Amino acid sequence: MSHFFDSVQSPLLAADFDYFRIPRARWELLLTRVRQMGPNLIMVRVPWGFHEFSQGMIDMTGTTSARRDVHGLLELCQALELPCLLRPGPYCDQGVLGEGLPIWLSRDDEFENVLPAAVEAWYKALSKGLLNQQWPAGPLVAIYIDAESSQDRSASFSKQLTEVKWRIWLRKRYDGIEALNAAYGTNHRTVNDVTFPATWSKENTGLEKDAKLFLEKVHQDRLTRYAQTLTDAGWQIPINPSVAGIHPNLPVIQAHSLLSTAKLPISNLEGNILDLQHPIQVDPDPAEIGQGSVWAAGAPIRTDGSARSRFWQVRHTLWRDTLSQVKIKGQTLSVAEDSARLVTCGQTTSLRFDIEPDTNPVGYRLRLNGELIVDDSLKAKGSKLSGSYLAEDDVDQTDLLLILNDPAAPLAGFSLTYLRRLLAAQVQTLRRSAALAESLAGRLAVSDEAGSEPPAAGPPARHALTTLEEARRGLSDADAALRKAMASIGGLEIGLSTILGQESDEAVSQAATPATVRPEIFEGQTRESLLEIGAACAEIFPRLEAAAAAVQKLVEGAPGFTVEQYRQNYDTAVEAARSARQPLLDIIVNLRVEIASENLPLVLWRIHDQVQDIAESLRWGVLRGQL
Repeated sequence: MSHFFDSVQSPLLAADFDYFRIPRARWELLLTRVRQMGPNLIMVRVPWGFHEFSQGMIDMTGTTSARRDVHGLLELCQALELPCLLRPGPYCDQGVLGEGLPIWLSRDDEFENVLPAAVEAWYKALSKGLLNQQWPAGPLVAIYIDAESSQDRSASFSKQLTEVKWRIWLRKRYDGIEALNAAYGTNHRTVNDVTFPATWSKENTGLEKDAKLFLEKVHQDRLTRYAQTLTDAGWQIPINPSVAGIHPNLPVIQAHSLLSTAKLPISNLEGNILDLQHPIQVDPDPAEIGQGSVWAAGAPIRTDGSARSRFWQVRHTLWRDTLSQVKIKGQTLSVAEDSARLVTCGQTTSLRFDIEPDTNPVGYRLRLNGELIVDDSLKAKGSKLSGSYLAEDDVDQTDLLLILNDPAAPLAGFSLTYLRRLLAAQVQTLRRSAALAESLAGRLAVSDEAGSEPPAAGPPARHALTTLEEARRGLSDADAALRKAMASIGGLEIGLSTILGQESDEAVSQAATPATVRPEIFEGQTRESLLEIGAACAEIFPRLEAAAAAVQKLVEGAPGFTVEQYRQNYDTAVEAARSARQPLLDIIVNLRVEIASENLPLVLWRIHDQVQDIAESLRWGVLRGQL
């Protein structure tokens, strides 16, 4: 069976995308930034402990936190035409607490014994939801298993490993105790007398050499076992390490930190994959993920999506090796196409290019937010085009200059692909925001009057309130208790769960649909406020859907679009986002004031957060930071 790597050319350039660190509202923006920098693959590490936060309770769809929505991430990458390399652990050493292992597992006294079976269970659970995301139907093109800890875990070796399996291995290695004693220079009576090294000396004795060979054999056996588990689960894309006779060997991953100023080793790849680590700074790094408050400080891409000088340096290197007709002069890179020229630079500088006689090219400045404006500073005179490259203005940084011989002609080549990707990312945000608004509108819509239970949004709570009367009767007392409990850690979530019918001792560990706030269980001002929010969302989502459909039609159209069509559709997306975002901001302000004034119950913070998620998605995914 053919695989992805049969159909692609080198260089293979992957960039880490630590979705688990990044707010969901910024995924579209920061994936776009990574792609603008030049990589053609995305490295998706999946921290096991982040998703299986309690033994047997796994969230891969964002039920408990939008940052856990791996399914959504892969669907987004597919829409943005970003192939992905999956790294499901069990280890994840990229600054993740506990190397990505679940806390409940690392506390087990028999860690080494229970690890393989636990990993297999994790792989099987992960595979159930992701199999339909594998190439060619989805973006996943290969799986790399990270089965080796970067830390010294010798202290956690079990007796089963060091006293049983170790001695069985020795018996197979040596033909009797005499051969073993001859190799070690010892006089052991039986193999049972050979103790596994507790420490490692500088001399690297015969015993220590054997112990290291034994551990390597154990490691390789585990890798094969894990790979076989994935194969048995139904994966058909290549897996590293390969299972003999099933999967071909994969390109080797060569890691390179973008925090380093060292030259990118593209010329030495030889068909392997260059993994560009630390492309995005995350500030703050989520407390349940990182060991420090900031991740990848000084990375090429800032938390807000703006670019540091390193961004342009990396881009120049990657574009030089992946695009044709590239010229680099000092800090300026240009890409020549049949009827267009792209120019990019990390600093303000003067420009001067040769042009064909009797042509009058028009220059456009593409801002990093995707806005494309005419650049009047570029002037044609004779056979020269001259002007200035403004790296930043009072609106945003400059992404690149696009110089067209005929602005009325459809774009082609790399310039068309580049602008098409920018619009595609906005489409995905508009669609997601519309879906969130539609869902909220449906849950907060007018429904049957009192006496009936509110419609279930998911699996029923184990001890759900049986009638609306009971919910309303207990709401006032519960809200008062909740406000008092807010002084304690976790009090808010416990209170919310109590009001909404969840067992408080399982609220955190259950990877199930959270209890839903509905107008039916409230009266008076609270009910009216919820209905008003639902009505506002009902007005918003059709506008967002219409804008997404219009822009998507242009993105999918053949053979291409003109620069003016790009500008019109960019404006369509931005206007839809702005018009939808303003009423959402008004709702947020009103909820904050009314909840703080105790005119609305604290449980409405859940609605506040859902509304804010939509507003933030529009800000970062469509407006790209603009207010």
